Amino acid sequence: MPKKNLEEIAYVSIVKLILENHFKPGDFLLETTLSKVLSLSRTPVRHALGQLVAEGFLDKKKKKGCFIPAASPDDARHVFFARENIEGLTATSAARCATDKDVDFLWGLIKEEQSIDRDLSKIDYVNINGEFHMAIAKIGKNKYLEQYCRHSFWRSHAYILFFDNYYTGNIAAGIQKTGPQQHIQIVKAIENRNDEKAGNLMRQHVRTTYDQLSLKL
Repeated sequence: MPKKNLEEIAYVSIVKLILENHFKPGDFLLETTLSKVLSLSRTPVRHALGQLVAEGFLDKKKKKGCFIPAASPDDARHVFFARENIEGLTATSAARCATDKDVDFLWGLIKEEQSIDRDLSKIDYVNINGEFHMAIAKIGKNKYLEQYCRHSFWRSHAYILFFDNYYTGNIAAGIQKTGPQQHIQIVKAIENRNDEKAGNLMRQHVRTTYDQLSLKL
């Protein structure tokens, strides 16, 4: 099997183990253990862990390895403040740079999100939500914002995964409605090339997520 495919399998499998609560904040993810559990060599596992560190989902300590960041209310506040402002800028940039093809792609993600919302697993939600936010960052055509967006998005999700009821089993119907509805409004603003509105809606969207999460921290 090609090297890239093995790395992708390792990446997806490690994220799945985390989402299924096999690890908790502060736990180290050891290459040797993961290699045995996933029946993969250490090389693709090492690359997958490196990617998760680069994306902010994991941290790394010299000579100890990769670990899930410990949770604290102060760090969560700082992470979401950064994410709110970074993603506000990515949405603003997306509204300025989006082509009709880009907008069609975003509406396709909305349709996909709506098609699975009745029985949404953790993996489903993280995949589609991540794809939506990263797509907007990419459409904005600013590689620095895209990089910072990816890092703050995954770091914030380290909190969401463990403390938000979004991720305990299937998403509760009442909570689940907030995110997708806000996604629709954001795409409408991007489609209308209303950069100020797109940025404000994205900031509000991230702030809403933090407000829900802060009740559990």
